[in-house]
Amino acid sequence: MKKTMLALTVFTLLSTNVFASASYLCITDLVSGLHHDGDRGNWKHANFLPGEKFTISERLDGIYEVKKLGDGKTWSAICTARADLTDDSFICTSGTEQFNFNRQLLRFTSFRFFGYWNGSTDSLSISMGQCFPN
Repeated sequence: MKKTMLALTVFTLLSTNVFASASYLCITDLVSGLHHDGDRGNWKHANFLPGEKFTISERLDGIYEVKKLGDGKTWSAICTARADLTDDSFICTSGTEQFNFNRQLLRFTSFRFFGYWNGSTDSLSISMGQCFPN
């Protein structure tokens, strides 16, 4: 009985590690874009503060999901593999934001493209950063 319990415990511990899903913490290094100057009524180049954080997690079905952390705004997207690159690269799109991720290089780019074209004065931005296994 003790051997059976020991074997079951060892199997459980090993299988938990084998079947653990991948997850990453991604942090923005550089952010640039366009910002509407309400006082002057025109658009201008802008640098935004880096440090925005995202998490990427692999779901049980093998699909990756990205979530933006902080600032009270929820943003998440389901990622699809890029057919033109490799299985290690993903595009994650939700609404007017896009997040591109490369598991091999642990790099990402993020785009916000809501504003100007639709009459809105929301800032447009592109950011890049690195991801770390979580």
